[in-house]
Amino acid sequence: MCIGHAIVDRVAHVDAPTIAAAGVEPGAMTLVDRERIAKIAELVGDWVQVAGGSAANTAVGLASLGGRPAFVGSVGHDLLGDEYERDLGTVGVRCVLSHSAVDLRTGQCLVLVSSDSGRTMATNLGAGVVIDVEAVEQACVGTAAAVYIEGYLLDSPGTAAALERAVELAKSGGGLVALSLSDPFLVERHGELLNELVEGEVDLLFANEEEARRFTGADDLSGALEDLQRPGLVAAVTLGARGAVLLNGSERAIVQAPPVGRVNDTTGAGDLFAAGVLHGIVRGAPLETAGRLGALAAGEVISHLGAQPQVSLHSVAVRAGLVGPW
Repeated sequence: MCIGHAIVDRVAHVDAPTIAAAGVEPGAMTLVDRERIAKIAELVGDWVQVAGGSAANTAVGLASLGGRPAFVGSVGHDLLGDEYERDLGTVGVRCVLSHSAVDLRTGQCLVLVSSDSGRTMATNLGAGVVIDVEAVEQACVGTAAAVYIEGYLLDSPGTAAALERAVELAKSGGGLVALSLSDPFLVERHGELLNELVEGEVDLLFANEEEARRFTGADDLSGALEDLQRPGLVAAVTLGARGAVLLNGSERAIVQAPPVGRVNDTTGAGDLFAAGVLHGIVRGAPLETAGRLGALAAGEVISHLGAQPQVSLHSVAVRAGLVGPW
């Protein structure tokens, strides 16, 4: 069960002048209003559109791996919202969506990909900022093997009650609670709350190197990894082209990034890595195997434009010898 902002991603390769004309910080994610996102959209004629958002990308990856994922989020009463639910359903993700009762449209993210595969994002969260508790309950969260929470939701007060209920149901049902730190600046904004969640509720934590350092307060990667080796916590720290490190108490697994012919677009790499690791962990895979599944999924998605796999990840995992029984 994946819970996060429901956002329609529109992705395009652009040149440096287009990024400058967009008026947002290059290489970063900037929140913009509805009018601004419409103006930026006009700068590019050819977009690739997919149902996105961090947790939804993870759900799509889980489906491609052969899992049975569901996604909980919120959309507006508009065409984009209808397309969002249809698109996720087409790739095997069961959707349980709130529909905004106010004049909020479905969220959008315009992803401007530069020639060096860097990403500049303009995001309007729209209706995604409010998730109803009823949606969480209708999704039967308590029956899920794991509940994966997108850290970005901590910036949306209208999702707090839904997150609290999801954690409560997951724990009562014996499922794992997984959390992505999502963004280094989010860690700075919500450090105290994140520490409370990880200490009290989280079983599986996802972070990149910078997020891990900011979360732990460590000066370097080694110190961050040492701090994250906590009893009862599985932590997965991605290192970009250097692969990833997975921790489970005293156990440590180092995973190399698979060779990729050409890095086309890094959108969704962390989300798909999380999908692979989740798929392995809930099925009892060894820590290293779970990490290799994550690296395999991330490696596929960065080879093309957009954050959804273009081939069956299950088939790729079979060829790589990463499918159970374990």
